[in-house]
Amino acid sequence: MSKELGKVLDLAEKNARKRDFEKDAKLREQAEEIKKSLLQQLKDITGEDYYVGASKDPFAGEPFNQVMHKNLDLLNQIGYLTQAEESFLFRIQAYLEFKSNVILSREDKFKKIKKNNVENDFELPKAATVSEIAEMIGKSRQKTSVVMNSLKKKEILLNPEGAGHVIENGRTVSPRTWILNPYIMICAPRKNEVKLDKLTMRLFQHSLKNLKDQNGKKVKLPVRFF
Repeated sequence: MSKELGKVLDLAEKNARKRDFEKDAKLREQAEEIKKSLLQQLKDITGEDYYVGASKDPFAGEPFNQVMHKNLDLLNQIGYLTQAEESFLFRIQAYLEFKSNVILSREDKFKKIKKNNVENDFELPKAATVSEIAEMIGKSRQKTSVVMNSLKKKEILLNPEGAGHVIENGRTVSPRTWILNPYIMICAPRKNEVKLDKLTMRLFQHSLKNLKDQNGKKVKLPVRFF
């Protein structure tokens, strides 16, 4: 194929796309005019205002997590996580709190929000204990505790001690909240800006800065967004 013929075909394709775009724009404009006309007719007949609503997105309102692909790829390359730790992270992501990455108890994570809920009815979701986490992921408390403490040493999990005391398993202990490092997985929207709890960001801001590969060579986390 000659260069001249190639240029002609490219130009023809561009013109075709332009015509299709202009046609689609015209159709959208006509549809909008028809919609306005029908709504006005309904109002004239009934005296009430109506609106046209699109069908609901089946994913709307469903919580999900986002994995930092490049960061996880690095951890895979340097063999940072054991199979038990990987299994834990896969299972536990269903219980992360939106915008904070706190591991919540299953009951509070999936508690239905009451309609007509007012500010005075607000109840802080309960952070899950190790025993509750073990039950949630179907593992023994001992094995779960070992894996979680290992992930804590690797700066994937954090459990800062809170103020006051609570009763757990019949004994008085300081309340602890387990939080997952958002540099690996984040339960928050990231369109245009990171809508993550500022305290969570401060807690993990300097984490995972001393990573090394199998040869002891220092490596950097590819993505740091706060």
